[in-house]
Amino acid sequence: MDRITRRQALTGLSAATGLGLASCAETGLAKTETQSVSFDHGVASGDPRADAIIIWTRATVADPVSVPLRWQLAEDAAFSKIVAEGTAEATPARDHTAKVDVTGLAPGRSYFYRFAAGKVTSPIGRTRTLPTKGIDKARFAVVSCSHYAFGYYHVYREIAATDGIDAVVHLGDYIYEYGREGYGGEVGKALDREHLPPHEIVTLADYRARFAQYRTDPDLQAAHASAPFITVWDDHETANDSWVGGAENHDPRTEGKWETRRDVAIRAYFEWMPMRDPAPGEAFYTLNRSYDYGDIASLHVVETRLTGRMHQLKYARDMLYVETAFDVSNPARPVAVTDKARLAALSQEAVIRLKTPFDVHGRPIRDYAKVKAWNEAGLPAGYTWKPDTKRFHAEILNDERRTLMGTKQEAWLAGELKASTADGIKWQVLANQIVMAKMDAPDFSKAFPADIVAAASAKNPQAKRWIEQTKLGLPLNTDAWDGYPAARERLYGSARDAEANLLVLAGDSHILWANELHDDDGALRGVEFATSGVTSPSPYGYFGDDARVPVAARTALTTHCPEVKYVDVVHNGFILLTLTRDKAEADYIGVSTVRAKDYAVLPLARFEVTAEKPGKLSGLVKV
Repeated sequence: MDRITRRQALTGLSAATGLGLASCAETGLAKTETQSVSFDHGVASGDPRADAIIIWTRATVADPVSVPLRWQLAEDAAFSKIVAEGTAEATPARDHTAKVDVTGLAPGRSYFYRFAAGKVTSPIGRTRTLPTKGIDKARFAVVSCSHYAFGYYHVYREIAATDGIDAVVHLGDYIYEYGREGYGGEVGKALDREHLPPHEIVTLADYRARFAQYRTDPDLQAAHASAPFITVWDDHETANDSWVGGAENHDPRTEGKWETRRDVAIRAYFEWMPMRDPAPGEAFYTLNRSYDYGDIASLHVVETRLTGRMHQLKYARDMLYVETAFDVSNPARPVAVTDKARLAALSQEAVIRLKTPFDVHGRPIRDYAKVKAWNEAGLPAGYTWKPDTKRFHAEILNDERRTLMGTKQEAWLAGELKASTADGIKWQVLANQIVMAKMDAPDFSKAFPADIVAAASAKNPQAKRWIEQTKLGLPLNTDAWDGYPAARERLYGSARDAEANLLVLAGDSHILWANELHDDDGALRGVEFATSGVTSPSPYGYFGDDARVPVAARTALTTHCPEVKYVDVVHNGFILLTLTRDKAEADYIGVSTVRAKDYAVLPLARFEVTAEKPGKLSGLVKV
């Protein structure tokens, strides 16, 4: 089988060097003369099936007119063995993008494809269908968080140059919604990679323009041309910290209804990504699919933002505080009640509970008039409320009603896991956006050197608040699965019932993780391979570039969080996941920088996991 070479993948040049306009006409590809057309956004493929694949391109034209296209798919890069061809149309209604669902293909086969408009031919892409049997391994490049303004796409470049990848699994934050003055703006200005349009994107035209900008990047184009993509959105394809009813970075007072913004964002996503559109009658903002790679692996893609996610918990908003119960059976003389037996004897109507103020020495204030007034008007200087973390865990965080995927998707995944194991497939791989491991915060006010804490707190209010919150020992990130522990436990129950060999893929955090996943009874239910950002920076960057920061963070996280076996808070990179019947192997690959055009590739770590029998994993072994 002919292959696109490293240089050809990286430059987007045609693999068939003799393929000129004349040979295009001879093959019948150039049949329609059109206005001036170019393929400025390259080609892409994805959403593979055993007998089909989606191929994609966009026709760039000056006027809002439809552009007739022809396409070909062949067994070789010279297109001497064409197996399918046809026509498509790039219309203004779909932003001049065109997708073709090419069917009738052979399983487990590599193909080459191209488009043409008149005498203009697109770059050539390479793709691959799902295998049905007879394979000895499956290999995936796992990526996430590719903010254009934060740096160069060296990670995509390395993926394009890596041999033997069956699919690129993009776990979301493919684009970011911020304007030039928002997150990443200063870096984008320094690198001449500022966002277009310059403002935060809200409308359909905005989201289309942002996708168009990202897809002009040659390294992203090379990655798309090198292998099929399997994708799911995270939050930034709509707006930061999105959930069913809105997003942290959406203000309905100035940006309109959330549902309107969500719908245009996802419409643009389907236009620009090489994936099948939702079936008729299916809500287009839901997305869960499975891909079987022979008897080696089932890749289950889930949606954790727009389908069933309840509002994220925020400690500043949702925290419960220590309260004092007052006996108000005599309204003229309310009395604080601290004796549990006496409190139990009172009627519900006779008791009022109010947040308890504490003075600078940590002593509670229980004068009813003061407590009531301060509960209503706010605390005077020198007094604080004391978080009641025990009640917060029991009543808020562990509320069984809190869902992340929604009950319908939970049931779908449970069925997919059982179907996979029943078919004798070795690995059940969950392509999921957010980190799943349990991570209660270390006290970073003590874990970090005092001078670093002081400098970061003085410079950055967000860093100061975060450090203060870590003193409580609560989950580090309530936007992740840690904010939905009951839903996570239900997922572990589904994995247990299916006897699944569960491998969880995650992104979102801009940090590399290798984690072991245990249910509430302590049983190992899976392992997690979580990738950092293609370009998006580690949140520990808020503490500066002092070399002590990553060392302290790594030590604190691996010491304090039992499920964390490896963490790298420094490098951008990706994970190369190779699966066989014998083992799962994850290579953590970093790049030395994304802020300069010259860089080095860094092999950071490798982990293996085995499963001697269904549902019984070895745990992570560093090799």
